[in-house]
Amino acid sequence: MKKFYLFLVLLLATMLRWYNNTAIALWHDEAFSAQYIKYGWGEMWDRIVLDVHPPLYYYVLRLWSYVFGNSLLSLRGMSILFGVLTVWAGYKLVQKAFKNDGLALLAALFLAINPYQIQYALEARMYTLGTFLVMLSSYMLLKALESRSKRDWLYYGLAAAAAFYTHYYLIFSILAQGLYALYAVWKDGSWKSPLRDNQLVNLGLAGGLAGLLYVPWLPPLLEQLARVGGGYWIPPMDRWSVPGTIWKIVMGGQGISRNVLVIATVLSLVLLVYYIRRTVEKEKWMMALGLLVPFAVTVTLYKDVYLDRYFVFASLYMSIMVAGALYTVSKPNLRRVMVLAFVGLSLYYFINSWSVLAVRDFGSAVNEKPGMAAAGAYMTERVGQSDRVYVGSSLIFFTYKYYNQTGVTPRLISGSPLKDIPHFAGTAIMTEDDLILNDEMFDRASYKKNDIVWLVWTTGWGGSKPNVPGNWKATSQESWTDAPGFKGEVYVTQYRVES
Repeated sequence: MKKFYLFLVLLLATMLRWYNNTAIALWHDEAFSAQYIKYGWGEMWDRIVLDVHPPLYYYVLRLWSYVFGNSLLSLRGMSILFGVLTVWAGYKLVQKAFKNDGLALLAALFLAINPYQIQYALEARMYTLGTFLVMLSSYMLLKALESRSKRDWLYYGLAAAAAFYTHYYLIFSILAQGLYALYAVWKDGSWKSPLRDNQLVNLGLAGGLAGLLYVPWLPPLLEQLARVGGGYWIPPMDRWSVPGTIWKIVMGGQGISRNVLVIATVLSLVLLVYYIRRTVEKEKWMMALGLLVPFAVTVTLYKDVYLDRYFVFASLYMSIMVAGALYTVSKPNLRRVMVLAFVGLSLYYFINSWSVLAVRDFGSAVNEKPGMAAAGAYMTERVGQSDRVYVGSSLIFFTYKYYNQTGVTPRLISGSPLKDIPHFAGTAIMTEDDLILNDEMFDRASYKKNDIVWLVWTTGWGGSKPNVPGNWKATSQESWTDAPGFKGEVYVTQYRVES
């Protein structure tokens, strides 16, 4: 029967992640994923090094695209798959940790309906691959500690290395696993065993394997760290950063009042303490460390790169601990009410997130906020082969390139040459030929009378319409609302050169 219930939970996880999956247009970060897989394998490596993330996700996506193509559904479909596999791996982890099928199913359910986890299954990025690897590596660690098998320790080392190659915040998650493993080895006294069966030695060998496999990436890592240190776009932390993140990883909501953030933070701390006090198994510390270590390391050492979405990996343990806390409530009726209330709140905020986005009414095929997807289709129907296409912001340049089917290569308006553009504008996948410098754009000798120039621009991210030469006459302009709200409106303006 447990297999049937697990199937239902996985089916629910799939449905929630599939819903409206392509209703929101591809955006700037996803465009990197779509662009990287177009390069040859060698150039792909070189350009990934020029960015600020490890390479594994892009290589897996490249292999995926050989089978499923590079449509938006395909790109996000891989995120859906790993999002569902995360739920399955979470079930296996809790089952292994606490030997309780009921608790494992409840934890899987909470992972399946968590709005934060669902949100990042909507992106063609490395997040759900990372969440899967966190749950898988945690499971493999517990299995290795239990079995003492060299083969299981080998598998754990491989899973840890894969996590290292997926996202830098996963290093903090593997650190938390290592701390738990040291505690477990000390607790059960297995560090006193003969060398051949010594769990401390096995842990060291698994860690050494993961480190050895990571050696080829150390030079790019140092290069990327220097790049981030030279300037990054992430806003500074304030006293509401952690409470805001806690709210999001539990309910996924945004725009919540500070009073709600305080209440949610206090309740989360109460649940965490209750979970630790009521749970007798030592494996509870794997879950607690998995949540707390990434926060502690980031807040104390890496405040400059504190970003909510980077805690999507640590948030998995929060869902598991909430399930564990509610499962230990001694009164059955109260336990059922609390579980149903939590499920209801999670589903409410899932539905509310789509209400806020308002991309389409339930059951409607009409997308009310098609953004760049509509702009790209509009351009494809109207741009002539001799026309020119300029894009006003780097934050929509690669997005437009993804949707561009005109046969005309777009160019990004820039006041600086490539070497002077900050890396977070997308220089890793940019060349000098991608740019139209202001001097060239305003050079009247570059145009003939009646030339057609198309300008794609946005109000998103605080953007505005770029200045254009005075001899360009606007002949038409269309706009489409994009989602989420920070992406603003996407405009397409057509100009005719008058002289």
